[in-house]
Amino acid sequence: MKDLDAFIAHVKRTGRLKLLPEVLRELKREELRAKKTGERIETAQENPSLISGARTIKNGLLTDTTGKRTLLEIYKNVIS
Repeated sequence: MKDLDAFIAHVKRTGRLKLLPEVLRELKREELRAKKTGERIETAQENPSLISGARTIKNGLLTDTTGKRTLLEIYKNVIS
């Protein structure tokens, strides 16, 4: 929601103040959903355990171009 203060003023004006706590909870849930499913890029600089490269999450799809994944695949091939 872009203008929360205007929304709260509208709810007060229209006498719907009892709805406000549930609406605010739903707005917080929606914000958390947007964080989880929104586009993110995690690089090796931010997370040293990735070794090299980056991981991108876009539209809920993970694209992994890290050195960690490659090294794990090599390790699995060696031990099998």
